[in-house]
Amino acid sequence: MNKFTKTFACIILTSLYLNSMSQSPVAITFDETTFTLTPNSYYKNTSVNDWGLGITKFRYKWDTAFGGYWKSGTAYTNIKDTTNGTYTNLYGCAAFSAYNGTKYATVQDDAVITFSNTTTQVSGFFITNTTYAYKTMKFGNTFSRKFGDTTGTKSGGLYAQGAYPDFFKLVVYGYKAGIKKTDSVQFYLADYRFMTSSSDYIIKNWQYVNCTTIGVVDSLVFKLRSSDNGSFGMNTPGFFSIDNLTTINTVGVNELENISNSIIYPNPTANLLNIVFDAKKESDVSVHVFDVTGKKIETLINSTQIGTNQIELNLEKFESGIYMIELSDATSVKRIKVIKL
Repeated sequence: MNKFTKTFACIILTSLYLNSMSQSPVAITFDETTFTLTPNSYYKNTSVNDWGLGITKFRYKWDTAFGGYWKSGTAYTNIKDTTNGTYTNLYGCAAFSAYNGTKYATVQDDAVITFSNTTTQVSGFFITNTTYAYKTMKFGNTFSRKFGDTTGTKSGGLYAQGAYPDFFKLVVYGYKAGIKKTDSVQFYLADYRFMTSSSDYIIKNWQYVNCTTIGVVDSLVFKLRSSDNGSFGMNTPGFFSIDNLTTINTVGVNELENISNSIIYPNPTANLLNIVFDAKKESDVSVHVFDVTGKKIETLINSTQIGTNQIELNLEKFESGIYMIELSDATSVKRIKVIKL
């Protein structure tokens, strides 16, 4: 298991998630003609607070006080700068350029994305640190501690090992009609909590964040958390960059009606996975395995009998990480998230 896969495996998801699926995914790459920029620049609008495409709206606010500054939300950009690690480079990403194309978006802590279609599910997006956040964690500055620093004190004294269990993470929350969804998604943009320092890392390339467990939403809220905090909140710069935000419209597709009382065990599993369910009638059920990026990597077809059915799935050949197991018939689907150890 590589260290980036470990960040996904840290998410404890041992319960079932039943999910209505849909038509083809739609990805916002920020290279659409709606998002026009001159080279090496960023979205700046001093009068209009929000921007977006189709059903997706990105909250944005520009404050005219103190000469004007980007106060909150999300801004799209094509900045290519991995050298300037100060507050004068708020928009550039540590990966240098977009995941694909020329433009991406940079997001502030507490940013909100809304969807006019209330049957929207967010499949996921690609993420990386901004240059500002990356260099601050890597080297420290006047206001922020270098991650893993052993020279300072914390909570009145040094840790026993002489190092801090530093981290910088994103938590994605989903909302529907003002109510927070039960599941959230966490992604570590930097993680120094390992037993050996050789495993410590700060993200500087594009990584995929799978958001399917959050379910159907009408908005997402992004919260950043850091181990380096002061009297006024986080010392770590509260910014990250995203690209290829992918959504699915779940309208018109139903959850499996023929299958009920689904149980999956053991979860997590090292190799064998048992899927047990009750079927109301005989039918063919397909079992699809998807990796964390949404790529289908295996398909099995099983004939069910009325009553209790059991399907044994061998994950031995797959790498450690998170997978989605999808059960589907001719009209509807159900997805279950599993962890392969």
